Amino acid sequence: MFGEAGRIGLVVPANNGVLEPELWSVLPEGVALYATRILAKGELTPRAVHAMEENVDRAVDELAATGVDAIVYADMVTTFIMEPGWNETRTGEIAARTGCPCISAWTALRDALAHLGIARFALGTPYPAAIHALAPPFFAGRGFSLTDDATLDIRQMADVPRVDAGRLRDLVAGLDRTAAEAVVLLATDLPTFASLESLRAMTGLPVLSSNQTILWSALRTVGNDATIESLGPLSRG
Repeated sequence: MFGEAGRIGLVVPANNGVLEPELWSVLPEGVALYATRILAKGELTPRAVHAMEENVDRAVDELAATGVDAIVYADMVTTFIMEPGWNETRTGEIAARTGCPCISAWTALRDALAHLGIARFALGTPYPAAIHALAPPFFAGRGFSLTDDATLDIRQMADVPRVDAGRLRDLVAGLDRTAAEAVVLLATDLPTFASLESLRAMTGLPVLSSNQTILWSALRTVGNDATIESLGPLSRG
């Protein structure tokens, strides 16, 4: 039987060609991923995000029909565009609709930061500047301190999965990490898995990415405690 060690369902924005390959590359034996896509294309704007959200219930029903053990709403930018508390409300609605637990990109990051005791970090994103500007006050409102923040200011959704390791390294290198406890990189369509270890070595800090924290949280949700070295500071427990 496929997924005898856990069956994870992913709701993935359609422009995202990164999340599934990254998770599959380190997935523990016996864990299966099942993804359903929601239409997302063009420029990353609040209007585009709201339009994408209209497809979520259909995607959730399809995953529930597959018989998954947990559902991941794998989009981070909704966190900053929707109203306060939206993540917690939406994941609760999905859990009630399907009868299985639901996490999101934000709840995964939130729980990972709490697990590691991190309250102060440097932040990097690929978002358009206007959307990136929503992130610092969001984190400040939840008790986090940013030592610095920067964005690649990418407007076309299809361009984020094309960010290479050099560009990602330059983004992190340019962040003021004085007194930071970690570096946090947002967006589930931003390729990070191939760079996490080298970025950790460069900065001397834990480096957390959206996809890394999603995998950690999803495995915990389905009751799988496998050790995955590539998860860095989250690799054990």
